[in-house]
Amino acid sequence: MAEPQQPDPTNLPTVVYDLSVPIVDGMDWYGIPETPPVQLREVGSLQDFAWRSHWLSIMVVNGTTYLETAAHLFEDAPTLDEIPPEKFITRAFVVKLTPIGQEVPAPDYELDGFQPGRDSLLLYLGWEEHLSSALCYADSPYFSPALQQWILQYQPAMLGADTLSFDHPDDEQMPFVRAFFQQGGMILCPLVGIGNLPAEIVTLYAAPIRLIGTSGAPCRVLAW
Repeated sequence: MAEPQQPDPTNLPTVVYDLSVPIVDGMDWYGIPETPPVQLREVGSLQDFAWRSHWLSIMVVNGTTYLETAAHLFEDAPTLDEIPPEKFITRAFVVKLTPIGQEVPAPDYELDGFQPGRDSLLLYLGWEEHLSSALCYADSPYFSPALQQWILQYQPAMLGADTLSFDHPDDEQMPFVRAFFQQGGMILCPLVGIGNLPAEIVTLYAAPIRLIGTSGAPCRVLAW
């Protein structure tokens, strides 16, 4: 039997960007009873027990950066644990946009070489600095009809952004999200640091917690 190959250090990324929102005690984006705040506290200290441990309760899977499948809206869609793990690593195109009020316009250019169903999109909207605001969801930027069509034509494998809402926050029907999920894509949000990425195309790695039977899960998101 051949010996297992060791990783080649020369092929490893030299700079890795963490696009995940840091989880802290009291995080609460939605402010409604159905989505209680994150609770994070120490339950064992080195001084008292010679070991250290913490208790974490995120009562909703979208209480921090999360990855979500169409099972969020469609009964027969695959849950996150049914997605092959290779789907969590893709090439991603970085697009930086400036909202006009709350509405986000479409770019005035096309993405050369984008592979529908295989590549992903990362949208920088400049909203990450508001994620700690009490109105971060209610005032969240949303995609204009032109931007919705621009995204749907590419059929991204994953769609990430630094905002909590792609449709208008008050639109409970979520027409864009429904159309996007029907194409088979996954949603990845909210993200931080997209604006710091030095390249227009990166390798994206999304590692959701392996929950069984859920449409989404908290996720660590890296780019290089």
